Amino acid sequence: MKISVSWLKEWVATLPDQLADRLTMAGLEVEAEELAAPEFTQVVVGEVKTVEPHPDADRLRVTTVDVGEDELLQIVCGAPNVAVGMKVPTAVVGAVLPGGFKIKAAKLRGVPSNGMLCSSKELGVDEDGSGLMALDPSVKVGTCFRELYDLDDRIVDVDLTPNRGDCLSILGVARDVAAISAQSIIQKEIAPVEVSFDEVKNITVENDNDCPRYIGRIVRDLNPNAETPLWMSERLRRCGIRPHGILVDVTNYVLLELGQPLHAFDVNKLEGDITVRRAKAGETLT
Repeated sequence: MKISVSWLKEWVATLPDQLADRLTMAGLEVEAEELAAPEFTQVVVGEVKTVEPHPDADRLRVTTVDVGEDELLQIVCGAPNVAVGMKVPTAVVGAVLPGGFKIKAAKLRGVPSNGMLCSSKELGVDEDGSGLMALDPSVKVGTCFRELYDLDDRIVDVDLTPNRGDCLSILGVARDVAAISAQSIIQKEIAPVEVSFDEVKNITVENDNDCPRYIGRIVRDLNPNAETPLWMSERLRRCGIRPHGILVDVTNYVLLELGQPLHAFDVNKLEGDITVRRAKAGETLT
């Protein structure tokens, strides 16, 4: 179970010193502790202002980028998704990327380039190297990228034993942290969402011993193609889960934070009501 320390702080006001040792002594053995991303320097939020074809290379583009300084930077870029208006992690001249790769002023096929527009893979944040990492349009140009996304957050990897299923969530671990440091869990108030229509699906549980409780709710007017917010996908990544789309990501997020399993069905594809039971002989799931 990978735990983001910054996420844990949302449930426990003050974390004890030597958290990993304290957790291990409390019975939650910490196998490893690492940063949320490898070390890199001088990467800031840049906004692409112009994109022009490279005069001597079909796959390259010549961009100008605003990084909050007096002058725009000219940066040659080969990413297929570079576009005017997008905000992207920008390594300025002098930056050092993971692996010790230093950014220098250079000429690419004869055109000066003063920096590098980065993918998430180049920053060690993710394995996606297919294009530039698109940032939230609301973030401020020139902001330190590492600080913006708290990439110095520590990730604690706990080797849970089978009897500690209660700690398969941030809240579960927070309860133990609160106990060993004589604190209380931060209580969060979640406002109820009022029901706005009468549509229901009847739910039948055949054996209460197999499934003591099963609840559901129909939600309409969702966009299943909406992009998962970067803050959410980043928290999932830090806990070892790859994003799969907004609906799956939301259910995984709730599971990680609260320990509550969820599953999203397409109600338009469900025939009849919902029955919870054991599988019958010969039945398979697809």
